Amino acid sequence: MENSLTISSSLEKHMDTLFRITHSSNFNTSIQALMLIEQLATSKHVAVDRFFRTLYESLLDPRLITSSKHALYLNLLYRALRSDLNIKRVKTFAKRILQVLTLHQPPFICGILYLLRELETTSPGLKSLLSDPEENDDADEEVFRDVLENGADLTPREQHDGNSRKVAYDGRKRDPEHSNADKSCLWELVSSLRHVLCFFLLTFPRSLSSTTSTHLSPSSLLAF
Repeated sequence: MENSLTISSSLEKHMDTLFRITHSSNFNTSIQALMLIEQLATSKHVAVDRFFRTLYESLLDPRLITSSKHALYLNLLYRALRSDLNIKRVKTFAKRILQVLTLHQPPFICGILYLLRELETTSPGLKSLLSDPEENDDADEEVFRDVLENGADLTPREQHDGNSRKVAYDGRKRDPEHSNADKSCLWELVSSLRHVLCFFLLTFPRSLSSTTSTHLSPSSLLAF
């Protein structure tokens, strides 16, 4: 028992060190640290929530844009989300991924879109972001009208029940579980598709005029 506690305490110290490395100045090193954390978190079932919070935060890291380890990062992102049974958290990741999509170059964008398509098969619940409408807080509001003695209506008064306040998506939350992404729709897909469409409209004529045929595969997207 004492030996087990010692091992657990030692593992926690090593995990703390790895989490500190994820905030180092070298983002490529941060990715490698995240990969090691992901392996330990899934195999030892320790610091799982902390790992996902750190991974979620890394999507907003400006160093990701210029990193030379995009393939490693996308592989890590896919492995982590594919094995995550918390569909609410996966939905939050999907929204943030699309929010930052237009900041990146076309090869990274193609890799991300392929990742999301694959996640749709392992996490079918993602489709609800496209099929289920958001809650309409006007539907259950009680409206009262002040009526004068002659029967004329005055301006309507709305009475809001504090307990029935709409739960809205908040992308500023640090913890992906608390952002209420499952209460929202995937509106980010509209701007992302427009961005990708512009890219293909520019590159497709070039590929038609090329004398060599081009075959894209998931592994070749990052080398486009």
